[in-house]
Amino acid sequence: MTQVAADRPLDISHKDYELIQRIEAEIISHAKGWQNFRVQFPNLVRQAIDEVIDAPRSKRFRIDELEKTEKTYLGTKIEILLRNYLDLERGKNLDVLIDGIEVDIKNTIGSTWTIPLEALGHPCILIISAENTAKCSFGIIVISPEVLNEGRNRDQKTTISKAGMKNIHWLLYDVQYPINIWETIGEKSLKKLLAIAGGTERLAQLFREFPETPFTRNQIEALAQQKDFMKRLRKNGGARDMLSKEGIALLSGQTHKDLISQLHLPQCKKDEFISYKPESELHINLLRRAHEIE
Repeated sequence: MTQVAADRPLDISHKDYELIQRIEAEIISHAKGWQNFRVQFPNLVRQAIDEVIDAPRSKRFRIDELEKTEKTYLGTKIEILLRNYLDLERGKNLDVLIDGIEVDIKNTIGSTWTIPLEALGHPCILIISAENTAKCSFGIIVISPEVLNEGRNRDQKTTISKAGMKNIHWLLYDVQYPINIWETIGEKSLKKLLAIAGGTERLAQLFREFPETPFTRNQIEALAQQKDFMKRLRKNGGARDMLSKEGIALLSGQTHKDLISQLHLPQCKKDEFISYKPESELHINLLRRAHEIE
């Protein structure tokens, strides 16, 4: 269940109440309100993961295909995007400066975070990005010996203890973020698509197999594996022509917003595309008048 500040305020008895409240208030202020933050932060997590996977250039589509060092870099990518999103400066010693306070940022794709010695005595933003469930969490804790495990690795870093976990103030907990569409499609189907020769043919087959599913421009670029990938979608020899002859309309969230709404299809953003094969006479005539199917 989504936890929001209004529903789950910081307990006034928390030992670091004033400091955590100060950090939270500044974050929400820079996000221009709680509602903006609860929508934009999950989108930021999706963006960070997609940019690290970099499917159009790496020809990899899922987080489990990344090298260990790339998974580690995901935390840095989230840190950079979060700092830019909130328009905050980098700290002198830690990741970000919030209301004049040095704050560390740690992300995990598992269940724990690695905490460096220099974070002691400072607030730390703790982020969970769980790609297997497409859920993320965002919390704040003040790092002290009481919240840490005693053991350290060779870099003198340690982790939050089980007791210390109770001191985390969660602004967001287990909140859904946009799924990786390639996880939904499945490895078997993806391999079949990639085996098709030619970007236009691959895209046409994608929209045949997965109608009424929005695909982003980046996802289309990833599958097309060509620099002029948008040309593979358009008319004049692109996937749209191939599909139109089969009675399948390929619609753009930017160009066909009203038409998508009239057809009661899933809402599409400006950079998304969706296919639809009408069955009712009403929808067939609507798409023919719009010259989207033959």
